[in-house]
Amino acid sequence: MGKYTKTSPKFFENIREIYGVKERRCSKCQEWFPETTEYYYMRNKSKPERGFQSECKKCSIKRSDKIQKDNPERTKRYKDSHYLKNIDIWVDRQRKYNKGHVEQIAIKEKEWAKNNPDKMRKYYKNRQHKNHDITDKEWKACQEYFNYTCAYCDKTLEQQYKQNNHQFHKEHVDHEGYNDVRNCVPACTNCNSTKKLKTIEYLFKINIIPTFTQDKYDKIILWCEEGYKDYIEEKPPYRIKRDRIYREDGTYYMQHQLWTVDEKRNLIKVIATEIKKKDLKVHIQKYLKAYKLVN
Repeated sequence: MGKYTKTSPKFFENIREIYGVKERRCSKCQEWFPETTEYYYMRNKSKPERGFQSECKKCSIKRSDKIQKDNPERTKRYKDSHYLKNIDIWVDRQRKYNKGHVEQIAIKEKEWAKNNPDKMRKYYKNRQHKNHDITDKEWKACQEYFNYTCAYCDKTLEQQYKQNNHQFHKEHVDHEGYNDVRNCVPACTNCNSTKKLKTIEYLFKINIIPTFTQDKYDKIILWCEEGYKDYIEEKPPYRIKRDRIYREDGTYYMQHQLWTVDEKRNLIKVIATEIKKKDLKVHIQKYLKAYKLVN
């Protein structure tokens, strides 16, 4: 029953009934409130017979906020763990919220981007460098190798389309690894969100995805070490990227960019830009001759 039983005088000092309405005095602020879920949290939702907490909701929230601010690392670990264990619930909840608040979200995103230019530059730089450079033939072979299912769970391509209206994501097995097919596996939206920058060793160890079994782990490792060799294609020592260029009036046009790349197919430097892709051919020849890649 806790520190005080219902026969203790202390218990009845904080309980009263006025005109048939039961009231409880908050142990923190000493204010009286109706003993309902509007003003008090239950001690245990699954065991309502245990009654309500001794402090009101406002005081309970203040206490919780203080604990979270005083223990940021512990709070982050708890939130991450809770999110990952209930990712399907959170994704559905977020999707429903996004559908009903499209305009508000767009306004907030623009304001955040305007107030955080450094973070936006860092985000786009990372996004550019972490785009896979994979041909359609390579991607088809990769999906076929994993039987057109998510590499981390048993979700099929049809289920992925039905739930998320999107094809499988091209997931980096090693976030700092190659940007070609040797470091790519198909992943559903949920598994893609769960993995983020984690290594597959850590993902397998903490067992967040119950269907990520030893067999699936071994299959991913086998693909990254040996399986890709039969399907990888030779690529030129450059990459062509298409990007949106915004005008002052808010409209935009598409621009093709010629980038140098490193051994991992990461983008390094823009060496030419043109409106049409075919106009980059002259720049490509100059680049190849400058580095003696062609005669």
